[in-house]
Amino acid sequence: MNFTNRLIIFFTSRRYVQYLLLLLITLSLFTYLQLDRTFADPDSFYHAKMAEILVSQGAITGLPWLSATTLKYNFVDHHFLYHLFLIPFVQFFSPLLGLKIATIIFASLAIMAIFWLLRQLGIKGAFWYVLFLLTVNPFIFRLNLAKAQGLVLVFLFLTIYLLLNRRYLALILVAGLYVWLYGGWPLVLVLAVVYGLANWFLASFRGGWFNLRIGKIKVLLQNFWLLISAALGLIAGLVFNPYFPKNLEFYWQQSFKIAVFNYQNFIGVGGEWYPYALADLFFGALPFFLLFILALIVFIIFGQKQSLAGWFFLVLSLLFLSLTLKSRRYVEYFIPLALCFSALSLNVFFELIKPRLNKLVSARLIFLSPLIILLALAPVFYRDLSLVKDSFRQGFSFDKFARASQWLKQNSSPGEIVFHSDWDEFPLLFYHNDLNYYLVGLDPTFMYEFDQNLHQRWVKITSGQTTADLYQTIKMIFGASYVFVDFNQNADFDRNLANNFYFEKVFEDQEARIYRIIE
Repeated sequence: MNFTNRLIIFFTSRRYVQYLLLLLITLSLFTYLQLDRTFADPDSFYHAKMAEILVSQGAITGLPWLSATTLKYNFVDHHFLYHLFLIPFVQFFSPLLGLKIATIIFASLAIMAIFWLLRQLGIKGAFWYVLFLLTVNPFIFRLNLAKAQGLVLVFLFLTIYLLLNRRYLALILVAGLYVWLYGGWPLVLVLAVVYGLANWFLASFRGGWFNLRIGKIKVLLQNFWLLISAALGLIAGLVFNPYFPKNLEFYWQQSFKIAVFNYQNFIGVGGEWYPYALADLFFGALPFFLLFILALIVFIIFGQKQSLAGWFFLVLSLLFLSLTLKSRRYVEYFIPLALCFSALSLNVFFELIKPRLNKLVSARLIFLSPLIILLALAPVFYRDLSLVKDSFRQGFSFDKFARASQWLKQNSSPGEIVFHSDWDEFPLLFYHNDLNYYLVGLDPTFMYEFDQNLHQRWVKITSGQTTADLYQTIKMIFGASYVFVDFNQNADFDRNLANNFYFEKVFEDQEARIYRIIE
């Protein structure tokens, strides 16, 4: 037996080797992406700060730092469990470094969870599918943001496993924890409903009349208990919660008004909530979509032989593809779910042609073929991962707005309100200086819901559209004592302040200016 055959036997017969190798690859790749002292998303600073506040103050139910939003008195930490998990990292390391380390670990755990589920589904070549997943640009970018995405995907795939295997009690527990982890908890109910529909569909169209009748009764009971388990878990997570009953109103805003309805046609929301152009999505992950399209073709041809899991993942893939085209943030769900569908669909095909394939091609070539394909596509993968790396490298530096924040901290009184020029500045200002209060952050919807007229005034002022009554509005209506301006992004607003007698420039660096409002 030559070396290659021994290597194949060793690799395929010892599962722990694949897990260890995949873990090493993911940790190495994600560490490389996180090496720069930057974050691609400003919300990262907010998450680091909230973990610190949990240690020092516990679960807070108001966010006075956002003085012109509904969150001022009705705040719910919808990433509560995520922030709990962050505590050891922000305590043992500097907070921002600890957040990066946590992101690397959580993202790696998400990849391992997907691999584990593929193995549980009996997918041949699961290792290669997951290795391929590590090359998909939009997914890897979203997964490596310093947010809850990694842990959310771990819980998502664990929930899917429990649904497919009908583990009712465990589903109650996981659904409850999902509520504590992430504001997108209604997804658990969506998964249960989709599984129930797929289960019912297959029971209705397979088997003889007698088996069909018995099967329908069995399926009805399965679906009923799964839906009840998911609902009980979600209700428990909502009720046995440090924020109950305030969380009910908050989730109506966060999980429905922001995530589902979305005010993108009325106000400027975060970039992740805007649509993904189909062409941009397709060519941004071209090898992945070629695999997905091939799997769809195979699924249509061999639909009668596809499993319940295959139908389940097909519906989820198409559902999240449509959601991704509505809001690009859903790509983090679509890509791994579509990969699982592709693996299941192609698995059926390969099992059918396996006898013929073994006669035509050696086992060694069959084993090495995925590696050959990955190597052939290496230039595309290198380009895509380089784009992800560049996005992280060009992000928000650890010390962005730190000097301006320090000046405010030393020269203003605790609780004084700082009028700022954009809503996405809040996380950085909040992280560097929690003595002052600000206006709006996390999502402009919270300000829009608080007072639509106030939101319009703020937009017109910060965009430079209005110069009338700046003092009256900023000082008397918003109650601010200082104005923070990122003049690189808000030049018109900065010019209006510089030309107004009531605003005295008291700080300036290359990033921002601070104006004191003259009494």
